[in-house]
Amino acid sequence: MDTTRTFSAAGRQTFGRVPAGLRVAGGLLTLLQIFVGAALILGPAIADDAPGQRAGSIAGGKKEGTGGDVEITYLITGDRRTADVSYQTPHGQESKDGAALPFRVTFRFDREDHTHVQVENLSRNGAGNVMCTVLADGVVVRQSSEFGKHAIAICEGFAGLYKPLPGATVPPTTAPSGILPGEARLTKVVAVERYPGTGSPVARRVTDPDAHLSYAELGGAWNNSRRTDPQLDGFSRQQSFDTEPKWEALIASGVVDGDLMDQATGRDRLRVLTSAVQDSRQIYNFDESVRGRDVASQPIKVSGRSGWVIVREMHFDKPGVQAKMDLSAVIVVDTGRVRPSYLWVDLPESHKKLWPDINTMISSLRVA
Repeated sequence: MDTTRTFSAAGRQTFGRVPAGLRVAGGLLTLLQIFVGAALILGPAIADDAPGQRAGSIAGGKKEGTGGDVEITYLITGDRRTADVSYQTPHGQESKDGAALPFRVTFRFDREDHTHVQVENLSRNGAGNVMCTVLADGVVVRQSSEFGKHAIAICEGFAGLYKPLPGATVPPTTAPSGILPGEARLTKVVAVERYPGTGSPVARRVTDPDAHLSYAELGGAWNNSRRTDPQLDGFSRQQSFDTEPKWEALIASGVVDGDLMDQATGRDRLRVLTSAVQDSRQIYNFDESVRGRDVASQPIKVSGRSGWVIVREMHFDKPGVQAKMDLSAVIVVDTGRVRPSYLWVDLPESHKKLWPDINTMISSLRVA
């Protein structure tokens, strides 16, 4: 796994390996800077306001306008996992390079304000569809889609002049499959291979109380298993070791992210959800060069509860990293709680002799 990509399962940027004490100190310093800056900026502005007038306020990332302001939502969708997005806000232009799709953001504009959103497919994603949709007060008023390796779709207009777009509907906001050339997703049962060799010794058992799972803590090259903050790291427990300066092997567990739960429906929900967790790991823990190929997909029982395993080869080409492929195994278990839990094991091909650790972790898994 890439040690330079410090993003959680939900795509929130994290602080990687910064010690907790420094994070707290940094947070306090940031708050102090915000208060001082606000005093310097707002003080003169308030003093200059005429009686009975006040400057417009900003709350929750939206412009709180007066009179006839309009709520504008930009919605970006497509059949690729990511795209470059740029859009007009009430205060200027913003852009998100490699934004995960679907992408949605809402602002409040004055009626005379010009609105603009553009989405561009990333060439490394291969030819695909991109679509922009603009909603004014919840109604679709602009929509444009394009297809191609360098496809660009643009939606724009004045906030107060938009009219409902006849026949237009809000596109689905489920994450696209984004299957790229060289990728494969299994929809049939293929048993997990028994990888040859002895792998790592088992040191003891550990429990992840957040995930309600217990499993083996491995010895040998592996560092000690430890609790983590799921809001920062995306996991509630993990064990790892560096395989090279910019790469690591990882065992991690946690509760499935709520954003993925829309896919947990129907008889096949655990398989679909396990694939969604693998997709999430592929997006947030590898760079854009990664191509994922499923090599195993099978149901399992964990302490009598239903679960599913998907093993995926993550092929990539990252400068400065010798490994070109990781073997990624995700096990999702219905623990009986509101959301299922998962165990993730990721080992690069440079440490292929430890691939039996995947079998060890699967067989050791229990509901706690």
